[in-house]
Amino acid sequence: MRPRPLSQYSPVWSEAVLRFCLLVIVALGCAQEPEELVLARVGGEPITASEFREFDARIPAGMKEGGRRQVLESLIDKKLLLREADAANMAEDSWFKGELARFKRARLMALYMEREVVAKIELTPEEIERYYRESGRHRALRLGGIMVESLEEAGAITDQLAAGADFHELASEHSVHERTAARGGDTGIYQMRDQMSAETVEQVLGLAIGGVSAPVREVFGHEDFYVIYKVLDEIPAPLSASEQIIVEELTVQKREERRQALSDSLVQAYAPMPRPAAIQRLVENGVMADQAEVLCAYRGGELTVSGFLAAYELLTGRSLQTADSAHVAEVLHRRVLPDLFVSAEIEAAGLAEDELFKETVAVKNEELLLSALRRREVDQYVSVTEEEARDFYDAHPEKFARPEVTTIVEILVASDSLAQRLGDELRAGGDAAALAQRHTRREGSLHHGGQMELNAYTQGLFPILSAAVRDVAIGEVGGPLKTEQGYSVFKVLERTSEQIPYNAESQRRARAYVRIDKSKRDYVRFVRNLRNKYPVEIVEGSLGKL
Repeated sequence: MRPRPLSQYSPVWSEAVLRFCLLVIVALGCAQEPEELVLARVGGEPITASEFREFDARIPAGMKEGGRRQVLESLIDKKLLLREADAANMAEDSWFKGELARFKRARLMALYMEREVVAKIELTPEEIERYYRESGRHRALRLGGIMVESLEEAGAITDQLAAGADFHELASEHSVHERTAARGGDTGIYQMRDQMSAETVEQVLGLAIGGVSAPVREVFGHEDFYVIYKVLDEIPAPLSASEQIIVEELTVQKREERRQALSDSLVQAYAPMPRPAAIQRLVENGVMADQAEVLCAYRGGELTVSGFLAAYELLTGRSLQTADSAHVAEVLHRRVLPDLFVSAEIEAAGLAEDELFKETVAVKNEELLLSALRRREVDQYVSVTEEEARDFYDAHPEKFARPEVTTIVEILVASDSLAQRLGDELRAGGDAAALAQRHTRREGSLHHGGQMELNAYTQGLFPILSAAVRDVAIGEVGGPLKTEQGYSVFKVLERTSEQIPYNAESQRRARAYVRIDKSKRDYVRFVRNLRNKYPVEIVEGSLGKL
């Protein structure tokens, strides 16, 4: 017997079979998608395993202390704070709204500039090499200095030097910088351009060895001094020591050129037409001006008084008070209109719909809500007395010390065998200064008996030597080690770290330390109290199921 086609069976029977099959499919689907694991509840709102994993992934590995339980406790605290922020209507806080708007604008601008400007910048090795030499970064200078307290005294010393007076003698006699005065003004260190102040660079970078600068105004300990510099020696500074800065500066230079070209092209495309009479009325009436009046028309739109005032506050962080028409016109042309046109391009490109942008904004939204809550409920009540600041300064001298300086005697020679022999002599108690005087090839330290001062600022000049010196104790001998200039042995004489005096700047820093500490403690109490306000339930054993 041939089987009948399915279409010939009873429709009722077929519908029953279909309903049964659907029930089986649904049951199987439910079995395959169990309810998500709940780890805790905050005010009745669950914290799920997926939410925990997402939160955990955003915490840097080095900041995870106490394992998963501590991470869960932190997530609970965050939930409590967000719940309180919502109850306090922090989303309407003016500080929060302004910061979020500025963040969104900055991120969108960054995305647009990355695509239209940065991605189109190219740097060649030849450009880097040329800029390295043109900017004077191929030289490291050892300077001598005569520091005095007045410009008149500095001028008198400059006249004496021009008449042939000895620089070192004048430094010993007149310089108020005791440490270098004792060495005839010699700083004893080689400095690259980026280790000097801008004023010093301007005066000394173009000088040859032996050249003397005009008096340079320098600030030490919040006091003004005047320094006459002399270039005592120079050594080549490797490109590697400043290449990162060079690349950054060239990139900034090219980015600005490209950004300006882009801005000019947008102005040409949108063809703005300002209305001077409307600008004058805004100047005369200020915030009372007609908000709907058009200040400037452009291809595709108009900018009203209301739009200008909002843009001004967003760009400057303050509302427009009194201003003349020239100022308003300048802000309009130089900042508001270019920003408006770029914003139009951003909108046309749909950058606000970028998924990564939206995720970033969502995270920042929560961060700013918590910051706004902390500002309102904790930080505004924190105060620091002068006594508390001074007590902190006295109790934490390590936080108010200048970078450590290590003084060594180094002997640089051409061969490994000679370096090994000299190292043995040093370890046997030989006179380091005398041995350096006879053997070292490092001209800059020769007349100091081989003495060198190494710190955080000189390690770019002597990377191999600086790294080796860090591991050698005071009084011990290091090397031989192979450097770019030859073979080096050295003896560590001392390590010093100069204490910063208690003045206006160190008091400001001490106040900041105390304020931060107080704010942290008060914030912890605030969060702890929230656990009494909103019920918290941890599902014990749930973390072990992850």
